[in-house]
Amino acid sequence: MKKIIPLLFCGALILLFTNTSHAQMLRLGVSAGLTSMTAPAGYTNSVGINGLGFGSNFNFGVQARIDVPLLPLTPIVFVNYHMLRGSGNVDNFTVNTSQNIWSAGVEAELNILPLPLIKPYVSIEAAINSFGDLKADFSSFSLSQGGMTRYGGAIGVGAVVTVLPIVDLDASLKYNIFNLIGKSSGESSINALTLDLAVIF
Repeated sequence: MKKIIPLLFCGALILLFTNTSHAQMLRLGVSAGLTSMTAPAGYTNSVGINGLGFGSNFNFGVQARIDVPLLPLTPIVFVNYHMLRGSGNVDNFTVNTSQNIWSAGVEAELNILPLPLIKPYVSIEAAINSFGDLKADFSSFSLSQGGMTRYGGAIGVGAVVTVLPIVDLDASLKYNIFNLIGKSSGESSINALTLDLAVIF
């Protein structure tokens, strides 16, 4: 199963770019937003009560999308970077915590009400998530736990708004499960809400 998923993912990326025709338009976008961790408690609790203090953090991303005229479904390939940071005090020690998550995946936006200047949609995505080292930095020493790779997904809602003939804004709210597939025994789900705004050219 673990070997099949990367092959399917790579195949989807190849098909997405090789099956384009003159009736389709490849567009690029850049995004930024907030990543608000919702689970597990070890991520969301403050540092002072045995947590990492990962509340609302920033994320950045790039995307490539194919707009197909008269088709309500928009396929997207994306890469996102989530910066998780926390800080607090434990036994009079100041502790700074950190972890980064790289996400690469595919998404489908289904337009549900195609209006002239605004197009609301629902979306679903699948992603490969690479977790960087989990770090806790004290004033005189540091603790570190190695990273991992997991497969995840997300569902969301949003709207694409046309602001100029060649520029759109894509605002979205998504519920992400970063380790839906591939968890170790006893590993808790790592979930987050993301609120993003993308500029599409």
